[in-house]
Amino acid sequence: LMDLQLSDSNFRRHILLQYLILFQYLKGQVKFKSSNYVLTDEQSLWIEDTTKAVYQLLSENPPDGERFSKMVEHILNTEENWNSWKNEGCPSFVKERPPDSKPMRPVRKRPAPEDFLGKGSNKKILMGNEELTRLWNLCPDNMEACKSESREYMPTLEEFFEEAIEQADPENMVENKYKAVNNSNYGWRALRLLARRSPHFFQPTNQQFKSLPEYLENMVIKLAKELPPPSEEIKTGEDEDEEDNDALLKENNESPEVQRDKAMTGEQIESFANKLGEQWKALAPYLEMKESDIRQIELDSEDVKMRAKQLLVAWQDQEGPHATPENLITALTKAGLGELAESLTNDTEGSS
Repeated sequence: LMDLQLSDSNFRRHILLQYLILFQYLKGQVKFKSSNYVLTDEQSLWIEDTTKAVYQLLSENPPDGERFSKMVEHILNTEENWNSWKNEGCPSFVKERPPDSKPMRPVRKRPAPEDFLGKGSNKKILMGNEELTRLWNLCPDNMEACKSESREYMPTLEEFFEEAIEQADPENMVENKYKAVNNSNYGWRALRLLARRSPHFFQPTNQQFKSLPEYLENMVIKLAKELPPPSEEIKTGEDEDEEDNDALLKENNESPEVQRDKAMTGEQIESFANKLGEQWKALAPYLEMKESDIRQIELDSEDVKMRAKQLLVAWQDQEGPHATPENLITALTKAGLGELAESLTNDTEGSS
């Protein structure tokens, strides 16, 4: 059985390693080892020769015998250093720095804020330069200076898109290549402004746009319906007066049924959204809104009036010319919101 065990390389490796550990203990200076355990010169010589033979056998023992032999030798040498450190009483590894003989540099006193204040009741802050001092003291409160209306550089939707709306009108016959929406710089600024001021920007839609100019063209058409028309010059002449009177007479003669069949305007959407308020979610399924669209509206805003407006705007985008008061009244009735349906009916008849 012993021959069979010795044929195992791992077993031989364990036996040889135990020899090396024992030899190191016998040769080493261990603090708690009895003073009687002292080797003779002959024994020390035998241990030294045997240690070399054991390392030789380890290097010949597969697998990776030579690498394993060097690793064991390195570990045992480290163990000797560890024993020496313990025999010395485990001194600290941190060495104390010698006292610095150089004289310490005097510490400069940091100037206090009062040192920058000028004399007098206004406590003017001096910045070391006449122009910097003037700029710094334009407003005593920095936050109020940042909130000043003079720092509001963002234009309104009417101002920024006025040119694009005029170009989108077919009567003006502006070629596509000359339209502002095809300018990349204009398109970038338009997206930033829409993100800040328009509810359409974050409104989910099923429409797919292949390019930025195509998307902006669609947004311009929507804004043209919602924004107030630009002020026009007062027409003069008998023909123009008669034309205006005929148009006014025709508009006044329209029946409430005709008014309810017209697409809702942005002003009507805004007015009815304030009345709809927190009941917008009950109406949403009857306007054929998907669950994903409803969740998106809830994520976009916490204000119920803004959610109601986003719902109506999404419905208007979805239905187009069919987004009429009549269809909205029908949806309100189906949703069990009879009072709101009656209110919208009265508003439509009153506007006629």
